[in-house]
Amino acid sequence: MSAPAIAYRQDRTPALEAIRALYAAAPLRRPIHDPARIRRMFEGSNVVISAYDGERLVGLLRGWTDFAFDGYVCDLAVHPAYQKAGVGRALLDRALALGEGVQWVLLASPIAKDYYAHVGWEKVENGWKLSRDGWNPGSMEAYQAQHAELAAKA
Repeated sequence: MSAPAIAYRQDRTPALEAIRALYAAAPLRRPIHDPARIRRMFEGSNVVISAYDGERLVGLLRGWTDFAFDGYVCDLAVHPAYQKAGVGRALLDRALALGEGVQWVLLASPIAKDYYAHVGWEKVENGWKLSRDGWNPGSMEAYQAQHAELAAKA
């Protein structure tokens, strides 16, 4: 299969239902059962880079940066049919190009933790986190089973 012709956009946030379907398919465990929360996640982000194959949303990076010193990648979601096609790397490269001298960090999903070393990111040992209250997605298997119908729409 030849590499798909992917179009990348930074000018608008994708449709909410397309985001939810991509998160379900990726699978990136996000609160897709709560569309209002997903909407707030994007309203509060100043970096949204999307990848399209035609009209189909196939990749998405969401994050924050001050465009001068610090940046944080909140989400990197790539549809399984487009993984290993360079979509994730292209999304990351576009984020890196947003500001010279910005140091980007992220908290990797357990299923993607090895990917970031593969694309040149350095593992950090000096990070800390305070777990969120409320929603707990459970196991990956349960999450995928619960959202299989939505994932099929991606």
